[in-house]
Amino acid sequence: MSESTEHIKGTQPVNKHAHLISIVGAGPGDPELLTVRAVRRLEQADVILYDALHGTEILEAANPNAERIYAGKHYQDGQHQTERQDHIHSRLKQFANEGKRVVRLKAGDPFIFGRGAEELAFCLQENLNVEVVPGITAGLAAATCFHIPVTLRNANSMAMFYTGHKRRGGFENIDEVASVIKANAPVMVYMGLKNLTLLSKELLTRDVTAEAPMQIVSRVGHPDQQLFTSSLGEIENYLTTVDPPMPSVIIIGTRAHQVSSHV
Repeated sequence: MSESTEHIKGTQPVNKHAHLISIVGAGPGDPELLTVRAVRRLEQADVILYDALHGTEILEAANPNAERIYAGKHYQDGQHQTERQDHIHSRLKQFANEGKRVVRLKAGDPFIFGRGAEELAFCLQENLNVEVVPGITAGLAAATCFHIPVTLRNANSMAMFYTGHKRRGGFENIDEVASVIKANAPVMVYMGLKNLTLLSKELLTRDVTAEAPMQIVSRVGHPDQQLFTSSLGEIENYLTTVDPPMPSVIIIGTRAHQVSSHV
């Protein structure tokens, strides 16, 4: 293979001098948790469109000459999300037409509660040269950093990713969530801190045990990450005494507790 090309597994060889859009998962915030490919793409980038929620230290791994453009959102920031996403798409196409190597840097993994799939679909529709680089999603990082098994031999063989947003006045798929917890599997709740008390009440009405552990992992992947431990039945009172900083991931499960010497 010539020096002017490189092979990206799952795609055709890419000309280094042509544009390349890399939709990159930044992981939970710790730059040491970036994948090797993510670091390489940051080092090669001409332009970086980056989201919120991950640590700014990650950008220190980037090409110092790269143009850096904030394209993220914060909780209740008032942005019109469709217009915001359309603007991101237009910038991706603009930079691609200029022959630039673009990193679209997204918190966590691009395909878990993000709009990575929409951005990929747009690039494919426009015949742009695009790849997706996986990242460690916050739920898995939270569980592993605080020694909470996601699966456990002879105990549970599945897990669920769930968004804590309410839609049309209720929680979507709430019966399935309750069933997963009652099957001893953990549910990792993203963006759920605001509605956590309401969610816990919905689960209790579906006969999920009040003793089910509930772990709130705050700012996972950052130096100030914290673990707040309660239970499904006690979480309402508990949240009157603590105020976990956002972003937070909640892990709910009958076995969602830290590993001890007796697993």
